[in-house]
Amino acid sequence: MVDRTAKPPHILFLLTDQQRADCLGCAGHPLLRTPNIDRLANRGTRFTDCFTTSPLCVPARMSLANGLYPHNSNLWTGDVTLPLNSDTYMHRLRDNGYRTATIGKNHLFPMENCDLYANEPNYHTIGFDDVEDMSGTWGVIGGKSVYTDYLSELGLMESLRKYLAQLEAQPDSVRRYVAEPLPIPAEHYIDAFIARRVAHYVEQYDSERPSFMFVGFQGPHEPWDAPDGCAMRFDLASIPDAISERPPGAWLPERSRRYERWAQYYPPSDVEALRRITARYYGKIAQIDDAVARILAAYQRKGWLEQTAVIFASDHGEMLGDLGRLSKSVFYESALRVPLIVCLPDGAGVGRVCSALTESIDIYATILDIAGCEDDGKKDACSLMPLIRGTNQAGRQDVLSEVHAHTMLRTHDFKLVIGRGGETLQLFDLHNDPLEQTNLCSHPDCAQRELELRSCLLTRVVRDTLRLGNVDPEHCEHALLT
Repeated sequence: MVDRTAKPPHILFLLTDQQRADCLGCAGHPLLRTPNIDRLANRGTRFTDCFTTSPLCVPARMSLANGLYPHNSNLWTGDVTLPLNSDTYMHRLRDNGYRTATIGKNHLFPMENCDLYANEPNYHTIGFDDVEDMSGTWGVIGGKSVYTDYLSELGLMESLRKYLAQLEAQPDSVRRYVAEPLPIPAEHYIDAFIARRVAHYVEQYDSERPSFMFVGFQGPHEPWDAPDGCAMRFDLASIPDAISERPPGAWLPERSRRYERWAQYYPPSDVEALRRITARYYGKIAQIDDAVARILAAYQRKGWLEQTAVIFASDHGEMLGDLGRLSKSVFYESALRVPLIVCLPDGAGVGRVCSALTESIDIYATILDIAGCEDDGKKDACSLMPLIRGTNQAGRQDVLSEVHAHTMLRTHDFKLVIGRGGETLQLFDLHNDPLEQTNLCSHPDCAQRELELRSCLLTRVVRDTLRLGNVDPEHCEHALLT
Protein backbone atom coordinates (compact mmCIF):
# COMPACT_ATOMS: atom_id res chain seq x y z
CA MET A 1 0.00 0.00 0.00
CA VAL A 2 1.06 3.57 -0.58
CA ASP A 3 2.02 5.97 2.19
CA ARG A 4 -1.20 7.94 2.63
CA THR A 5 0.58 10.70 4.56
CA ALA A 6 2.86 11.54 1.61
CA LYS A 7 2.03 14.09 -1.06
CA PRO A 8 0.08 12.31 -3.82
CA PRO A 9 2.01 11.98 -7.09
CA HIS A 10 0.89 13.21 -10.47
CA ILE A 11 -0.69 10.38 -12.48
CA LEU A 12 -0.39 9.93 -16.25
CA PHE A 13 -2.58 7.23 -17.83
CA LEU A 14 -1.69 6.47 -21.47
CA LEU A 15 -4.27 4.27 -23.22
CA THR A 16 -3.92 3.01 -26.78
CA ASP A 17 -6.77 1.50 -28.77
CA GLN A 18 -6.64 -2.09 -30.03
CA GLN A 19 -2.96 -2.78 -29.30
CA ARG A 20 -1.78 -6.35 -28.87
CA ALA A 21 0.38 -7.16 -25.85
CA ASP A 22 3.14 -8.59 -28.05
CA CYS A 23 3.47 -5.41 -30.13
CA LEU A 24 6.16 -3.72 -28.06
CA GLY A 25 9.93 -3.84 -28.31
CA CYS A 26 10.18 -4.68 -24.60
CA ALA A 27 7.80 -7.62 -25.18
CA GLY A 28 10.31 -9.13 -27.59
CA HIS A 29 8.65 -8.22 -30.87
CA PRO A 30 10.98 -9.18 -33.75
CA LEU A 31 10.38 -6.00 -35.79
CA LEU A 32 8.76 -3.27 -33.70
CA ARG A 33 11.01 -0.83 -31.88
CA THR A 34 9.28 1.20 -29.18
CA PRO A 35 12.15 2.82 -27.26
CA ASN A 36 10.02 5.34 -25.38
CA ILE A 37 7.43 2.86 -24.16
CA ASP A 38 10.32 0.50 -23.38
CA ARG A 39 11.77 3.29 -21.26
CA LEU A 40 8.63 3.12 -19.14
CA ALA A 41 8.99 -0.65 -18.82
CA ASN A 42 12.59 -0.21 -17.67
CA ARG A 43 11.46 2.29 -15.03
CA GLY A 44 8.51 0.24 -13.81
CA THR A 45 6.74 -3.12 -13.88
CA ARG A 46 5.55 -4.75 -17.10
CA PHE A 47 2.67 -7.20 -16.73
CA THR A 48 2.92 -9.92 -19.37
CA ASP A 49 -0.42 -11.61 -18.62
CA CYS A 50 -2.94 -8.80 -18.43
CA PHE A 51 -6.30 -9.54 -20.06
CA THR A 52 -8.99 -7.11 -21.07
CA THR A 53 -12.27 -7.18 -19.20
CA SER A 54 -13.95 -7.01 -22.62
CA PRO A 55 -12.42 -7.42 -26.12
CA LEU A 56 -14.48 -4.48 -27.40
CA CYS A 57 -13.75 -0.76 -27.03
CA VAL A 58 -16.77 0.60 -25.17
CA PRO A 59 -17.40 -2.09 -22.51
CA ALA A 60 -13.65 -2.33 -21.87
CA ARG A 61 -13.46 1.41 -21.29
CA MET A 62 -16.59 1.40 -19.14
CA SER A 63 -14.98 -1.15 -16.82
CA LEU A 64 -11.81 0.93 -16.64
CA ALA A 65 -13.87 3.95 -15.57
CA ASN A 66 -16.31 2.33 -13.13
CA GLY A 67 -14.36 -0.67 -11.82
CA LEU A 68 -17.20 -3.08 -12.64
CA TYR A 69 -17.49 -6.11 -14.90
CA PRO A 70 -19.99 -5.77 -17.77
CA HIS A 71 -22.38 -8.17 -16.02
CA ASN A 72 -22.45 -5.81 -13.04
CA SER A 73 -22.82 -2.56 -14.97
CA ASN A 74 -24.97 -4.10 -17.76
CA LEU A 75 -22.69 -2.33 -20.26
CA TRP A 76 -21.89 -5.15 -22.68
CA THR A 77 -21.88 -3.69 -26.18
CA GLY A 78 -20.41 -0.93 -28.31
CA ASP A 79 -23.51 1.27 -28.43
CA VAL A 80 -23.88 2.10 -24.72
CA THR A 81 -22.85 5.21 -22.79
CA LEU A 82 -21.64 5.61 -19.22
CA PRO A 83 -24.53 6.49 -16.86
CA LEU A 84 -24.02 9.97 -15.47
CA ASN A 85 -24.48 8.75 -11.89
CA SER A 86 -21.60 6.25 -12.21
CA ASP A 87 -19.09 6.04 -9.38
CA THR A 88 -15.85 6.51 -11.32
CA TYR A 89 -12.20 6.63 -10.36
CA MET A 90 -12.22 10.21 -11.67
CA HIS A 91 -14.76 11.16 -9.00
CA ARG A 92 -12.62 9.53 -6.33
CA LEU A 93 -9.48 11.30 -7.54
CA ARG A 94 -11.18 14.67 -7.63
CA ASP A 95 -12.56 14.14 -4.14
CA ASN A 96 -9.01 13.32 -3.04
CA GLY A 97 -7.64 16.63 -4.28
CA TYR A 98 -6.66 15.87 -7.88
CA ARG A 99 -7.31 18.03 -10.92
CA THR A 100 -8.47 15.57 -13.56
CA ALA A 101 -8.07 15.91 -17.32
CA THR A 102 -8.88 13.86 -20.42
CA ILE A 103 -7.32 14.57 -23.81
CA GLY A 104 -8.01 12.38 -26.82
CA LYS A 105 -10.32 9.43 -27.39
CA ASN A 106 -12.17 8.49 -24.21
CA HIS A 107 -15.23 6.89 -25.83
CA LEU A 108 -17.56 6.89 -22.83
CA PHE A 109 -20.15 8.97 -24.71
CA PRO A 110 -21.19 9.26 -28.39
CA MET A 111 -18.11 9.76 -30.52
CA GLU A 112 -18.74 9.10 -34.20
CA ASN A 113 -19.71 12.02 -36.44
CA CYS A 114 -21.15 14.29 -33.79
CA ASP A 115 -20.31 17.52 -31.98
CA LEU A 116 -17.91 16.34 -29.28
CA TYR A 117 -18.01 19.70 -27.54
CA ALA A 118 -21.52 18.67 -26.50
CA ASN A 119 -19.99 15.82 -24.48
CA GLU A 120 -18.04 18.15 -22.20
CA PRO A 121 -20.81 18.58 -19.57
CA ASN A 122 -21.11 14.79 -19.35
CA TYR A 123 -17.38 14.37 -18.83
CA HIS A 124 -17.47 17.01 -16.10
CA THR A 125 -20.34 15.12 -14.45
CA ILE A 126 -18.43 11.83 -14.35
CA GLY A 127 -15.37 13.44 -12.80
CA PHE A 128 -13.15 15.25 -15.31
CA ASP A 129 -12.24 18.88 -14.68
CA ASP A 130 -10.60 19.54 -18.04
CA VAL A 131 -11.82 18.00 -21.30
CA GLU A 132 -10.56 17.81 -24.88
CA ASP A 133 -12.69 15.03 -26.31
CA MET A 134 -11.77 13.50 -29.67
CA SER A 135 -13.05 10.69 -31.85
CA GLY A 136 -11.44 7.94 -33.80
CA THR A 137 -10.42 8.63 -37.39
CA TRP A 138 -13.82 7.67 -38.84
CA GLY A 139 -15.54 10.20 -36.59
CA VAL A 140 -13.78 13.04 -38.37
CA ILE A 141 -16.14 12.66 -41.36
CA GLY A 142 -19.08 14.47 -39.78
CA GLY A 143 -17.74 15.35 -36.36
CA LYS A 144 -16.67 18.51 -34.60
CA SER A 145 -13.92 18.63 -31.99
CA VAL A 146 -10.75 20.46 -31.08
CA TYR A 147 -8.99 18.21 -33.62
CA THR A 148 -11.33 18.97 -36.53
CA ASP A 149 -11.09 22.68 -35.71
CA TYR A 150 -7.30 22.34 -35.86
CA LEU A 151 -7.44 20.63 -39.26
CA SER A 152 -9.84 23.28 -40.54
CA GLU A 153 -7.46 26.06 -39.52
CA LEU A 154 -4.70 24.32 -41.51
CA GLY A 155 -6.94 23.88 -44.55
CA LEU A 156 -6.74 20.08 -44.31
CA MET A 157 -10.26 19.25 -43.22
CA GLU A 158 -12.09 19.21 -46.55
CA SER A 159 -9.70 16.85 -48.31
CA LEU A 160 -9.49 14.47 -45.34
CA ARG A 161 -13.26 14.30 -44.95
CA LYS A 162 -13.70 13.64 -48.65
CA TYR A 163 -11.13 10.83 -48.55
CA LEU A 164 -12.63 9.19 -45.45
CA ALA A 165 -16.21 9.50 -46.71
CA GLN A 166 -15.27 7.80 -49.97
CA LEU A 167 -13.45 5.05 -48.08
CA GLU A 168 -16.31 4.49 -45.65
CA ALA A 169 -18.77 4.22 -48.53
CA GLN A 170 -16.93 1.15 -49.81
CA PRO A 171 -18.26 -2.27 -48.80
CA ASP A 172 -16.53 -3.97 -45.90
CA SER A 173 -14.93 -6.39 -48.34
CA VAL A 174 -12.98 -3.42 -49.69
CA ARG A 175 -12.48 -0.80 -47.00
CA ARG A 176 -11.47 -3.24 -44.26
CA TYR A 177 -8.34 -4.09 -46.26
CA VAL A 178 -7.24 -0.65 -47.42
CA ALA A 179 -3.73 0.02 -46.09
CA GLU A 180 -2.51 3.45 -47.14
CA PRO A 181 -1.66 6.79 -45.52
CA LEU A 182 -4.15 9.59 -44.97
CA PRO A 183 -3.92 12.58 -47.32
CA ILE A 184 -2.40 14.79 -44.59
CA PRO A 185 1.19 15.21 -43.33
CA ALA A 186 2.29 12.84 -40.54
CA GLU A 187 2.65 15.66 -38.02
CA HIS A 188 -1.07 16.38 -38.31
CA TYR A 189 -2.32 12.84 -37.59
CA ILE A 190 -4.56 12.69 -34.56
CA ASP A 191 -2.12 10.88 -32.23
CA ALA A 192 0.63 13.39 -32.97
CA PHE A 193 -1.88 16.17 -32.31
CA ILE A 194 -2.95 14.57 -29.02
CA ALA A 195 0.66 14.47 -27.84
CA ARG A 196 1.08 18.18 -28.56
CA ARG A 197 -2.17 19.01 -26.72
CA VAL A 198 -1.03 17.05 -23.66
CA ALA A 199 2.36 18.78 -23.74
CA HIS A 200 0.65 22.18 -23.96
CA TYR A 201 -1.65 21.31 -21.05
CA VAL A 202 1.30 20.32 -18.87
CA GLU A 203 3.28 23.42 -19.79
CA GLN A 204 0.34 25.70 -18.90
CA TYR A 205 -0.65 23.88 -15.69
CA ASP A 206 -0.66 26.29 -12.74
CA SER A 207 -2.72 24.54 -10.06
CA GLU A 208 -1.33 23.42 -6.72
CA ARG A 209 -3.40 20.24 -6.98
CA PRO A 210 -1.73 17.05 -8.22
CA SER A 211 -2.61 16.33 -11.84
CA PHE A 212 -4.32 13.27 -13.25
CA MET A 213 -4.09 13.06 -17.03
CA PHE A 214 -5.91 10.49 -19.17
CA VAL A 215 -4.48 10.32 -22.70
CA GLY A 216 -6.62 8.42 -25.21
CA PHE A 217 -4.74 7.60 -28.40
CA GLN A 218 -6.65 6.66 -31.54
CA GLY A 219 -4.14 4.11 -32.78
CA PRO A 220 -3.39 1.45 -33.63
CA HIS A 221 -7.14 0.96 -34.23
CA GLU A 222 -8.09 0.81 -37.89
CA PRO A 223 -8.15 2.33 -40.47
CA TRP A 224 -4.73 0.99 -41.42
CA ASP A 225 -3.48 4.47 -42.22
CA ALA A 226 -0.02 4.97 -40.69
CA PRO A 227 2.08 7.55 -42.55
CA ASP A 228 4.63 6.13 -44.96
CA GLY A 229 7.53 7.29 -42.79
CA CYS A 230 6.34 4.95 -40.03
CA ALA A 231 4.92 2.02 -42.03
CA MET A 232 7.88 1.72 -44.38
CA ARG A 233 10.19 0.93 -41.49
CA PHE A 234 8.88 -2.63 -41.78
CA ASP A 235 9.94 -4.92 -44.61
CA LEU A 236 6.84 -6.79 -45.75
CA ALA A 237 8.81 -9.97 -46.34
CA SER A 238 10.01 -9.93 -42.71
CA ILE A 239 6.56 -9.61 -41.10
CA PRO A 240 5.84 -12.72 -39.02
CA ASP A 241 3.20 -15.10 -40.32
CA ALA A 242 -0.18 -15.03 -38.59
CA ILE A 243 -1.35 -18.03 -36.56
CA SER A 244 -2.94 -20.48 -38.99
CA GLU A 245 -6.25 -22.24 -38.53
CA ARG A 246 -6.73 -25.97 -38.23
CA PRO A 247 -9.82 -27.89 -39.38
CA PRO A 248 -12.37 -28.33 -36.55
CA GLY A 249 -12.35 -31.64 -34.74
CA ALA A 250 -15.09 -34.18 -35.44
CA TRP A 251 -16.23 -33.92 -31.80
CA LEU A 252 -17.07 -30.21 -32.08
CA PRO A 253 -20.84 -29.54 -31.70
CA GLU A 254 -22.73 -27.47 -34.23
CA ARG A 255 -23.19 -24.61 -31.72
CA SER A 256 -19.39 -24.22 -31.51
CA ARG A 257 -19.00 -24.34 -35.27
CA ARG A 258 -21.74 -21.73 -35.64
CA TYR A 259 -20.11 -19.47 -33.02
CA GLU A 260 -16.73 -19.66 -34.69
CA ARG A 261 -18.28 -18.84 -38.07
CA TRP A 262 -19.99 -15.84 -36.46
CA ALA A 263 -16.71 -14.84 -34.86
CA GLN A 264 -14.88 -14.90 -38.21
CA TYR A 265 -14.33 -11.15 -38.15
CA TYR A 266 -13.10 -9.89 -41.50
CA PRO A 267 -10.87 -12.74 -42.71
CA PRO A 268 -7.80 -11.30 -44.48
CA SER A 269 -8.29 -11.29 -48.24
CA ASP A 270 -4.81 -12.68 -48.96
CA VAL A 271 -1.34 -12.92 -47.43
CA GLU A 272 0.05 -9.83 -49.15
CA ALA A 273 -2.94 -7.71 -48.10
CA LEU A 274 -2.45 -8.86 -44.52
CA ARG A 275 1.23 -7.95 -44.61
CA ARG A 276 0.39 -4.45 -45.85
CA ILE A 277 -2.20 -4.08 -43.08
CA THR A 278 0.27 -5.34 -40.49
CA ALA A 279 2.96 -2.90 -41.59
CA ARG A 280 0.51 0.01 -41.19
CA TYR A 281 -0.60 -1.37 -37.81
CA TYR A 282 3.02 -1.49 -36.66
CA GLY A 283 3.53 1.99 -38.07
CA LYS A 284 0.71 3.39 -35.96
CA ILE A 285 2.35 1.94 -32.85
CA ALA A 286 5.67 3.49 -33.88
CA GLN A 287 3.87 6.84 -34.23
CA ILE A 288 2.37 6.42 -30.75
CA ASP A 289 5.84 5.70 -29.38
CA ASP A 290 6.97 9.03 -30.80
CA ALA A 291 3.95 10.69 -29.16
CA VAL A 292 4.84 9.12 -25.81
CA ALA A 293 8.32 10.63 -26.14
CA ARG A 294 6.83 14.09 -26.63
CA ILE A 295 4.56 13.71 -23.60
CA LEU A 296 7.31 12.42 -21.32
CA ALA A 297 9.57 15.27 -22.47
CA ALA A 298 6.88 17.78 -21.46
CA TYR A 299 6.65 16.19 -18.00
CA GLN A 300 10.43 16.33 -17.76
CA ARG A 301 10.56 20.03 -18.68
CA LYS A 302 7.87 20.76 -16.11
CA GLY A 303 9.95 19.01 -13.45
CA TRP A 304 7.18 16.47 -12.93
CA LEU A 305 8.53 13.26 -14.40
CA GLU A 306 10.21 12.00 -11.23
CA GLN A 307 7.03 12.78 -9.29
CA THR A 308 4.62 11.09 -11.71
CA ALA A 309 3.12 7.61 -11.71
CA VAL A 310 2.74 6.47 -15.32
CA ILE A 311 0.40 3.74 -16.54
CA PHE A 312 0.56 2.49 -20.13
CA ALA A 313 -2.13 0.09 -21.39
CA SER A 314 -4.61 -0.66 -24.17
CA ASP A 315 -8.35 -1.33 -24.07
CA HIS A 316 -8.08 -4.65 -25.99
CA GLY A 317 -5.99 -6.36 -28.64
CA GLU A 318 -6.30 -7.10 -32.37
CA MET A 319 -6.39 -10.46 -34.15
CA LEU A 320 -4.24 -9.13 -37.04
CA GLY A 321 -4.87 -12.21 -39.16
CA ASP A 322 -4.39 -14.78 -36.42
CA LEU A 323 -6.71 -17.74 -36.88
CA GLY A 324 -8.01 -16.11 -40.05
CA ARG A 325 -9.40 -13.01 -38.37
CA LEU A 326 -9.02 -9.26 -38.20
CA SER A 327 -10.56 -7.05 -35.50
CA LYS A 328 -11.68 -8.09 -31.98
CA SER A 329 -14.83 -9.10 -30.00
CA VAL A 330 -13.50 -12.67 -29.64
CA PHE A 331 -11.72 -14.34 -26.74
CA TYR A 332 -8.56 -15.48 -28.50
CA GLU A 333 -5.30 -14.37 -26.90
CA SER A 334 -4.48 -11.91 -29.69
CA ALA A 335 -7.64 -9.87 -28.99
CA LEU A 336 -7.70 -10.53 -25.26
CA ARG A 337 -4.17 -9.92 -23.99
CA VAL A 338 -3.16 -6.27 -23.58
CA PRO A 339 0.04 -4.41 -22.71
CA LEU A 340 0.27 -3.02 -19.19
CA ILE A 341 3.15 -1.09 -17.64
CA VAL A 342 3.07 0.73 -14.29
CA CYS A 343 5.86 3.10 -13.22
CA LEU A 344 5.90 4.50 -9.69
CA PRO A 345 7.83 7.64 -8.74
CA ASP A 346 9.43 5.93 -5.73
CA GLY A 347 11.06 3.33 -7.99
CA ALA A 348 9.15 0.34 -6.63
CA GLY A 349 9.07 -2.54 -9.11
CA VAL A 350 11.71 -0.98 -11.33
CA GLY A 351 12.58 -3.26 -14.27
CA ARG A 352 10.25 -6.01 -13.04
CA VAL A 353 8.46 -8.35 -15.44
CA CYS A 354 5.41 -9.85 -13.74
CA SER A 355 3.68 -12.92 -15.18
CA ALA A 356 0.82 -13.04 -12.65
CA LEU A 357 -2.68 -13.14 -14.12
CA THR A 358 -4.17 -9.65 -14.07
CA GLU A 359 -7.16 -7.89 -15.62
CA SER A 360 -7.38 -4.48 -17.26
CA ILE A 361 -10.09 -3.57 -14.75
CA ASP A 362 -7.36 -3.68 -12.09
CA ILE A 363 -6.09 -0.36 -13.43
CA TYR A 364 -9.10 1.26 -11.72
CA ALA A 365 -8.04 0.08 -8.27
CA THR A 366 -4.35 0.72 -8.96
CA ILE A 367 -4.95 4.37 -9.85
CA LEU A 368 -6.88 4.90 -6.63
CA ASP A 369 -4.22 3.08 -4.60
CA ILE A 370 -1.49 5.27 -6.10
CA ALA A 371 -3.53 8.38 -5.26
CA GLY A 372 -4.07 7.29 -1.65
CA CYS A 373 -7.83 6.78 -2.00
CA GLU A 374 -9.50 4.28 0.31
CA ASP A 375 -10.94 1.05 -1.12
CA ASP A 376 -14.62 0.69 -0.18
CA GLY A 377 -14.71 -2.95 -1.29
CA LYS A 378 -17.61 -2.41 -3.71
CA LYS A 379 -15.74 -2.82 -6.98
CA ASP A 380 -14.46 -5.75 -9.04
CA ALA A 381 -10.97 -4.34 -9.51
CA CYS A 382 -7.90 -5.41 -7.51
CA SER A 383 -4.95 -3.07 -6.99
CA LEU A 384 -1.70 -4.17 -8.64
CA MET A 385 0.41 -2.44 -5.99
CA PRO A 386 1.08 -5.63 -3.98
CA LEU A 387 2.44 -7.28 -7.15
CA ILE A 388 4.56 -4.23 -7.95
CA ARG A 389 5.96 -3.95 -4.44
CA GLY A 390 6.53 -7.69 -4.13
CA THR A 391 4.20 -8.21 -1.17
CA ASN A 392 2.07 -10.60 -3.27
CA GLN A 393 3.41 -12.78 -6.07
CA ALA A 394 0.30 -14.82 -6.83
CA GLY A 395 -2.06 -12.44 -8.61
CA ARG A 396 -5.44 -13.74 -9.69
CA GLN A 397 -6.13 -17.46 -10.01
CA ASP A 398 -8.18 -16.83 -13.16
CA VAL A 399 -9.40 -13.93 -15.29
CA LEU A 400 -12.86 -13.02 -16.53
CA SER A 401 -13.86 -11.32 -19.78
CA GLU A 402 -17.27 -10.58 -21.30
CA VAL A 403 -18.71 -9.24 -24.54
CA HIS A 404 -22.07 -9.49 -26.33
CA ALA A 405 -23.46 -11.64 -23.48
CA HIS A 406 -20.65 -14.19 -23.93
CA THR A 407 -18.34 -14.93 -21.02
CA MET A 408 -14.80 -16.27 -20.83
CA LEU A 409 -12.84 -17.73 -17.94
CA ARG A 410 -9.09 -18.19 -18.34
CA THR A 411 -6.79 -19.96 -15.92
CA HIS A 412 -3.05 -20.43 -16.36
CA ASP A 413 -3.61 -23.54 -18.46
CA PHE A 414 -7.18 -23.51 -19.82
CA LYS A 415 -9.74 -21.20 -21.38
CA LEU A 416 -13.53 -21.67 -21.41
CA VAL A 417 -16.06 -19.61 -23.39
CA ILE A 418 -19.76 -19.75 -22.50
CA GLY A 419 -22.57 -18.50 -24.75
CA ARG A 420 -25.60 -16.44 -23.84
CA GLY A 421 -27.63 -19.62 -23.33
CA GLY A 422 -25.12 -21.06 -20.85
CA GLU A 423 -23.68 -23.62 -23.27
CA THR A 424 -19.95 -24.19 -23.73
CA LEU A 425 -18.70 -22.84 -27.06
CA GLN A 426 -14.92 -23.07 -26.77
CA LEU A 427 -12.42 -24.91 -24.62
CA PHE A 428 -8.66 -24.57 -25.11
CA ASP A 429 -5.78 -26.38 -23.45
CA LEU A 430 -3.34 -23.47 -23.35
CA HIS A 431 -0.50 -25.59 -22.01
CA ASN A 432 -0.49 -27.99 -24.96
CA ASP A 433 -2.12 -25.68 -27.49
CA PRO A 434 -0.94 -22.12 -26.72
CA LEU A 435 -1.93 -20.92 -30.23
CA GLU A 436 -5.57 -21.98 -29.65
CA GLN A 437 -5.84 -23.95 -32.86
CA THR A 438 -7.88 -26.85 -31.43
CA ASN A 439 -11.26 -26.24 -29.80
CA LEU A 440 -11.82 -29.09 -27.32
CA CYS A 441 -15.46 -28.28 -26.57
CA SER A 442 -17.35 -31.58 -26.09
CA HIS A 443 -14.20 -33.66 -26.60
CA PRO A 444 -14.83 -36.89 -24.65
CA ASP A 445 -11.41 -36.72 -22.96
CA CYS A 446 -12.12 -33.20 -21.65
CA ALA A 447 -15.57 -33.64 -20.11
CA GLN A 448 -14.30 -33.50 -16.52
CA ARG A 449 -12.09 -30.48 -17.21
CA GLU A 450 -15.00 -28.66 -18.87
CA LEU A 451 -17.22 -29.38 -15.86
CA GLU A 452 -14.57 -28.07 -13.45
CA LEU A 453 -14.11 -24.87 -15.44
CA ARG A 454 -17.86 -24.30 -15.71
CA SER A 455 -18.11 -24.70 -11.94
CA CYS A 456 -15.24 -22.27 -11.46
CA LEU A 457 -16.91 -19.76 -13.77
CA LEU A 458 -20.22 -20.08 -11.92
CA THR A 459 -18.46 -19.50 -8.60
CA ARG A 460 -16.62 -16.52 -10.02
CA VAL A 461 -19.70 -14.82 -11.47
CA VAL A 462 -21.82 -15.40 -8.36
CA ARG A 463 -19.03 -14.21 -6.06
CA ASP A 464 -18.35 -11.12 -8.13
CA THR A 465 -21.94 -10.12 -8.84
CA LEU A 466 -22.56 -6.68 -7.39
CA ARG A 467 -25.61 -6.26 -5.17
CA LEU A 468 -26.53 -2.61 -5.05
CA GLY A 469 -26.40 -1.13 -1.59
CA ASN A 470 -25.53 -3.28 1.41
CA VAL A 471 -28.35 -5.79 1.09
CA ASP A 472 -27.40 -9.24 2.35
CA PRO A 473 -30.24 -11.71 1.65
CA GLU A 474 -29.19 -13.86 4.60
CA HIS A 475 -29.81 -10.95 6.97
CA CYS A 476 -33.04 -9.61 5.51
CA GLU A 477 -36.22 -9.21 7.53
CA HIS A 478 -37.60 -12.58 6.40
CA ALA A 479 -34.45 -14.42 7.49
CA LEU A 480 -34.48 -12.77 10.90
CA LEU A 481 -38.05 -13.93 11.52
CA THR A 482 -37.42 -17.60 10.72
